[in-house]
Amino acid sequence: MNTQQTPARMKQTRAFTLLELIVSMMVMSVIAVVITPIIMSSTDAYAVSRDTRAGTDRVIYALERAARVVRQAPFAADESGLDVQSATASQFIFADGSGFRLSGSQLELLKPGGGSSVLCMDVDRIQLAYFDAAGNPMSLVAPAQIHRVGLQISSGPVTLEMYAMPRAWIGRGG
Repeated sequence: MNTQQTPARMKQTRAFTLLELIVSMMVMSVIAVVITPIIMSSTDAYAVSRDTRAGTDRVIYALERAARVVRQAPFAADESGLDVQSATASQFIFADGSGFRLSGSQLELLKPGGGSSVLCMDVDRIQLAYFDAAGNPMSLVAPAQIHRVGLQISSGPVTLEMYAMPRAWIGRGG
């Protein structure tokens, strides 16, 4: 057996020709042109989704914290009802100064004695609705008789609502 290669076999090599290389580059370019907008739109959609989720989380936190304030409403010392000083469409404040209110675009948590902290920023609107023991809407002639509060908070595209009932009424028959 002759182990030497003949001149015809020497010319056979395993490599790309220039034409094959150009064709493969063109195919890759077309694929890149088609896929790039898809990738960019998915990253844009992710950014919008992330921002919406962050806004929703902020509003959920503020809504749950405000509902907790309503649930923990104290009963008045004279047993006449809740110890509510002010209950309007945008604030719910107890006689000791605690509660919450919308101040500009900030929903503030009020502390007894006058301090406050921000629950949620960039709030477009807060709407509070009050109901009596029978579930009828109240005109707030007697805020001490509030038995249920409907809370609605809007911030940008997010609007969430929740109902809360003060625990102070439990066992009092009111």
